[in-house]
Amino acid sequence: MARVRAWCARESTRTLLWDTLLAAVLIAGCVPFNGVTNPDSTGGILFPATQASMTLWSLPVFVPLMLRRYCPEPAAWLFVALTITHLVFGPAITYFDFYALIMVYSVILYGSPRHSWRFIVTAFVMGLVAATVWSVSFNVGPLFAGPSSGSRVIRDGWLADAITMPACPAVTGVVGANGAVNCGAKMLADFGMEAAFIESSVLSVIIMALWQRARNATLAAMRERNASIVAKEAEETRIAALAERARIARDMHDVVAHTLSTIIVQSDGGRYAGAHDLAIAKHTMGTIRHEAERAQHDMQRLFNVFGASGSTGYADIDSLFDGHLVVSRHMTGKAQPDRLSADAETAVFRLVQEALTNTRKHAGEGAKATIDEIWSNDVLSITISDNGRGAASAADGHKPGYGLVGMHERIESLGGSVQAGPGPNGGFIVAATIPLSPAAPQSGTDTEDPVLTVISRIRGLMDRARPKVLDQGDTRESNWVGRFAQWTERHYLLMDVIATIVLIALFDSATYGDLQMIGNAPYSPSRVPTITLTIIMLSPLAFRRRFPEGSALVMAILSAVQLLFLPSILTVNMFALVSVHAAVLYGREHAWRWVSVALVADSWLAGIKIMSGWNGYGMLIQMLLPFNGESAMSRWLLVLSGLMPGGVVMLFGFACIAMARWSRSRGSNALVLMQREEALKAEQERQKVLAANLERNRIGTAMQAEVLNTLESVITQADDGLAMLNSEPAPDSEQIIAAFTVIGERGRAALAHMRQLLTVLRETGFSDEMHEGAQPDMQLRPAAPLSSQMRQAESTSQTDSSTNMNSGNNQGVHGAALR
Repeated sequence: MARVRAWCARESTRTLLWDTLLAAVLIAGCVPFNGVTNPDSTGGILFPATQASMTLWSLPVFVPLMLRRYCPEPAAWLFVALTITHLVFGPAITYFDFYALIMVYSVILYGSPRHSWRFIVTAFVMGLVAATVWSVSFNVGPLFAGPSSGSRVIRDGWLADAITMPACPAVTGVVGANGAVNCGAKMLADFGMEAAFIESSVLSVIIMALWQRARNATLAAMRERNASIVAKEAEETRIAALAERARIARDMHDVVAHTLSTIIVQSDGGRYAGAHDLAIAKHTMGTIRHEAERAQHDMQRLFNVFGASGSTGYADIDSLFDGHLVVSRHMTGKAQPDRLSADAETAVFRLVQEALTNTRKHAGEGAKATIDEIWSNDVLSITISDNGRGAASAADGHKPGYGLVGMHERIESLGGSVQAGPGPNGGFIVAATIPLSPAAPQSGTDTEDPVLTVISRIRGLMDRARPKVLDQGDTRESNWVGRFAQWTERHYLLMDVIATIVLIALFDSATYGDLQMIGNAPYSPSRVPTITLTIIMLSPLAFRRRFPEGSALVMAILSAVQLLFLPSILTVNMFALVSVHAAVLYGREHAWRWVSVALVADSWLAGIKIMSGWNGYGMLIQMLLPFNGESAMSRWLLVLSGLMPGGVVMLFGFACIAMARWSRSRGSNALVLMQREEALKAEQERQKVLAANLERNRIGTAMQAEVLNTLESVITQADDGLAMLNSEPAPDSEQIIAAFTVIGERGRAALAHMRQLLTVLRETGFSDEMHEGAQPDMQLRPAAPLSSQMRQAESTSQTDSSTNMNSGNNQGVHGAALR
């Protein structure tokens, strides 16, 4: 039973069941016609036909019709075999012969494209064979005709004698006997007409099948692309979460590690210099408190949803000069900070901050830093160098931290580059290039010229009217029909404009006739107004797929105005249903709601128009005017009477809405699939933002309180130190040294803890800009809390820091429940 349910759930099974039902309906439709058909008109080439034989020969066709999409090629060959058999041994023609066009269409559309030419050639050959059999059977009759058949052809002579006869024995030919010299000429004329009819029908069906096959290839490519977007949604959100971990690690290093390093340097300086100078001690203690408060503010910004800060821009670089490090700043060229994006300003600020922090920590006493900025038309080149120990600073065994990694990620994500390393003459150099945004046009230039402004607006309107690019994927067809079909799909706006022009040319005469017959008018309307009216009423159809809802709204308004002020309902009004269908199919998801309201209003107005015309009103507006001599009751009765004819129009309109909704739900339209792709991409971006926000909140819950508590304790100790320094009597040098020592130890402990934390975050996340497509390891078990991960990282680093660090941190970290 489970296998049966699984088989029934397959798409191919549903297709087979539907085709089985359709085949039964088609075969059942032939049976009544067989009963009313004269068998003498369908005699075979060998034997005469009967009504029973016609019915029996129709039944086997059920099998290929049933399998035409499930097994298209075997079904087509089976149909060919049945056709050849009945042409030779059965009736020359049966009603199921017309189903041959269905089989040709199906095998070309659903069969292998590489085998299409086999079936195309077979279809044309079978058409010639059928025309030959029909011309002989209709004019000569069957070879083994009985004595009651009325045939004057004996078995020995048959076809050879019949060709030379002045008149054909049978009378069911296509061409009349009067126009033929003899029976052979009549048979040849019949063959030509029948072959032309059959082959033209086959050619039309082949073109339709190739056209639809090209459309199906486009639809299949777009469906696969949409399915790929849906399948990658979970992966993209996971990548966004991992990238957010890397971003938080980068920002925490820039914010907290920089602050803690500054606090340590300040506390060491205060311990030595401030022990004997109370003013220096107070200034240093105030600096420590200020840096801790600033770090608190930046931490709150770091875990904020919007992640914006107004104190990390290019203009805030001077705030990094705290006086304990001598910094000189030089600028070449005209500074253009307005051409730096918000991310670029933050990147420049963090670059200078990290470089100066490293100088304070590693350059040694008495080191000086120099900032050189070179502003060009396209890039900003900034270099931070010092005259410190350079390569010798690594003699203490420390390794480059995550500051340089974050520096590279920030700058390279903007399209810039960073180089960092010891200088050739000592010291350390950090050099970066950041591209600048295009300069905004200045006021008072040529852009304010009125003519150029109008041209710019027209160009903008044309850009908005340009059709959306339809990505058909790698589905280029080898035949000209498929290529032309795909070309028309890409240029759908042009095709709609051409179709509208053709409709205007075809229905101009209909509009002229409608206006000429109004009330038996004795005048003939002018051609110019009729052409103008036809253009106005049909022009919205040119944009029915580019601006579906706008086109439908214009059509609804034009129809309402025409019903109110023109004396007749025009033939072109029926194309309003096309706008209804297009608005629901190509418009927004809920466009059918307002389209239904507009449909009801215009349909009711059309019904009132019909009823008012029957009651002698030339224009509907005359009936609605209050001073037309009619009572209010009679007008209301006339309005209500319009519900009946208007209801008929509504039925057609709602049928169009239903068909559009059905087509939209099936995803059988390229433009609908393109809209769905855009919606999926937008939803994917929203999910990525949501995943990043959730990851930020999870990490923030685990770390924010701990980091802020550390900074709060530093602020409290700094406040206590300031209170001590401002107390009377003044503290001695030992008390001052003790106060700075406590702050320094607290800062060092917090910095060591922070480095472990950054190690966990760095090795369990990556930057989406730097590692696009990377697949970090995943472990299918609940992850340990962050504190456990940090303890594991610490113990692992003590045993084997070079090998097991990545293994211990990467496994089980993704999706950690940070508590």
